[in-house]
Order: sequence, then C-alpha cells, then structure tokens
Amino acid sequence: MNDPTGPRPAAPSHLLNAGSLACGADVDTLLEQVADGHARQLTDHQRDCVYCRAAIGELSALWGPVRELAATPVPLPPGLTEAIISRIRRLVRDAGYTLQMTDGGALRIAARIVAALARDAAGRVPGVRLALGRTVPGTLSAAAENVLLSARGTRTAAGVLGRTAVVDLAVAVSYDRPVHHVARDIQKQVAAALRNDLGLRAATVNVVIGDILDATGE
Repeated sequence: MNDPTGPRPAAPSHLLNAGSLACGADVDTLLEQVADGHARQLTDHQRDCVYCRAAIGELSALWGPVRELAATPVPLPPGLTEAIISRIRRLVRDAGYTLQMTDGGALRIAARIVAALARDAAGRVPGVRLALGRTVPGTLSAAAENVLLSARGTRTAAGVLGRTAVVDLAVAVSYDRPVHHVARDIQKQVAAALRNDLGLRAATVNVVIGDILDATGE
C-alpha cells in the first residue's frame, strides 16, 4: 500500500490531454472533483493511489486562478444599476406593447398586433384550417367557432414585454394531416414570423388543437 503522506510524483505535462491515468482513473472526473471544491475529499482509491493524488494536486494548482477569479468581487460600472431600473420601469409602463429602443426613438407594437400576426402566420401552415383569434371578423363558421371557444385558452392571446412575446394559439386542422407535425410547424412558422417581422428577440408559441375538420368543414 502506498504511503498517503509520502512525496507526490510529478504530474505529466500532458495531463489535461490524457483520457485516463495509469491507474485507470478518468481525468475529466478528477477535474470535476477539483472544480467542485472536493479536492480534499478523497476516495479510498485516491488515498492509496499516487497517480490520483498527483493528478488532483496538479489540477488543483491549475484550477487555482479560476477559483480566485470567481471569488473576486466585480465592481459595477457607475450608473449601471440605475440604468437597469430605469429600463425595467419603462418596460412596465409599456406593458401590452413590444418595446425596442433605437437611435431614432422607441418602437412600440401593440400585443393585439402580435396576436393577429401570429394567427395569420399559423393560418399559412399546411394543414391548418382555422386559426382563431380575438381580432378575427365574424365570418367564420359558427360551429367551428363554438367548438374552439369551448376549450380553455383557445383564443389567440399574446403577452409581450420588451422584445419578448408568449403567444397562445387555437387552431383547427385537417383530418388528413399528422396533428403533432402540424402543431410543431405552427410553432416554428409563428416564432419565425414574430422574430423576422416584428424584431422580437424571443417568442414562445403554445398551440391548442381545438378541432379536426374534414373536407366539408365538419
């Protein structure tokens, strides 16, 4: 058995490029142990293994600057906190609108426009027969409208703040299309439309399939 208090053999210079030590221990696992601050919590194997002890010692030395940097307080630039609070207050004042600040001023788009664009983009997805929203004129089939409105959360709704939007959509799809494929296509197309047409940074699209219609619309 090796003396755990004995001198530590020098770690090879290619330690971080090695997949495992001569004893079979994985170097990445040892690095994770060191990075997590458990370098002194040795296993039974590590206590008796000169290779592991040498590697842990070397990795601890290499990881030292990272640990020191992480523990160093980073002073905030003057005025940063106030600027962030001011931006948050501006966003709250404009709740219900997207907000994008440009060199020429502020750009605001009402949530109902976001909802209308989302509904229009969803309607262009193959297999979608009906995308219902709050701004839809009263020209839709009454039966289909009643079916979709009978479920919770089936009206198109858009929550917006800043350049982020979350949209709930309700649609009826053709019976001859895989429903889950259509739903995913709606998510992709609507999210892309909101980003490209409205300049949103992030768009989450939730889809409710409220009905499946055949060729007669029933």
